[in-house]
Amino acid sequence: MKWSTFVVTAALTVGLLAGAVGCKENAVTVVGDGGKKLTVKPVGAASLKPGETTSINIEIVRDKFNDPVELKFSGLPDGITVVESDTTISKDASSAKLTLKASADAKPVDDHKVTLAASGGGMKLDMPFKVTIKKGGDAAKKLTLKAPADASVKQGDTATINIDITRDKFNDPVELKFAGLPEGVTIMEKDLTISKDATSAKLTLKAAADAKAVGDHKVTVTATGGGLTQEATIKVSVQKKS
Repeated sequence: MKWSTFVVTAALTVGLLAGAVGCKENAVTVVGDGGKKLTVKPVGAASLKPGETTSINIEIVRDKFNDPVELKFSGLPDGITVVESDTTISKDASSAKLTLKASADAKPVDDHKVTLAASGGGMKLDMPFKVTIKKGGDAAKKLTLKAPADASVKQGDTATINIDITRDKFNDPVELKFAGLPEGVTIMEKDLTISKDATSAKLTLKAAADAKAVGDHKVTVTATGGGLTQEATIKVSVQKKS
């Protein structure tokens, strides 16, 4: 048996024994070549209703390596998906906040075992956690995301976009995420949350001086709040600086 396999097996055994006596589940560590180590901290149990979303936090610790760590999920309950298409923890980060989404027809289940596989630096380990789908969703709540107007920005310049939402029967903050921005284009604001007292956000697109010129590039905007998720698309064009 390889040493790395023994370490993972031992850590998992300790975690399972601790769970059996009501203790908190342990972190899981794998040891690779040259003393490299990858550790995944315990993932808290997740609970949500059909039609809702919930966030899970994945925290890792690297030792003697600095590669990205890829996350994969297996055994998710029927009707449960991970919203984010990119589930990689970059080399400069040590955590990821991911979103589980339950379809409207997801079937209730208690303490369903899900396996999170983390791999990086030539190592791989599995971390189990539990997902519960409760009966019945709150059909009265509603989140509407208005499709933003198309935007155009010149290389080395900025442009403003407005994101408008409507809440019905809830008043939670709404978190915004952007996927598929053109190469060299970023959102300047670090906080992409629409506070509970607001219904819109004014954000700034910034194009690098060497941003690739492109027309009508499709970008997806995701709004999440109150256990609900909505998506809209915006077309972003990058023009050459005259």
